[in-house]
Amino acid sequence: MKRIVNDPGRPKDVRRTRRVGSFTCGASMIGFGVMFLLNTLFDLIDYTQIFSLWPLLLICMGAEMLISNLKYSDTERFTLVYDKGAIVLTILVTIFAVGMGIMDYCIQCVAKYGNMCI
Repeated sequence: MKRIVNDPGRPKDVRRTRRVGSFTCGASMIGFGVMFLLNTLFDLIDYTQIFSLWPLLLICMGAEMLISNLKYSDTERFTLVYDKGAIVLTILVTIFAVGMGIMDYCIQCVAKYGNMCI
C-alpha cells in the first residue's frame, strides 16, 4: 500500500520533497501573460516595458530558492529538489519577452524612420 505524503500516520523517518522554482515559474507565466494581453487588446503597455521587467524573474527565482532553503533547512525531514522544468520554462519566457521587446523596437523604428534603421 502506497502512503500519501501528507498522511498524519506517516512514519517520522520518511523525508518530504519540496520543489523549488514552481512558484516563480507560475507567477512569471501569469505576469507576462497579463502584460502581453494588455498589449494586444488595449495597447496599455508596450513591449519595451515588458522587456525591461525580465530581471524580476531572476530576483524572484533567487528569492524563492533562499526562502525555501531557510524554511526547509531541516534536512532530516525535507529534501529540496530544484524544479528543472520550471526553471527552463522561466528562462524560455524571459527569452521570449526579450525577443518580443526587440521585435517591437524594430517595428517602431522602421515605422518611424523607414529603412534607415536597418
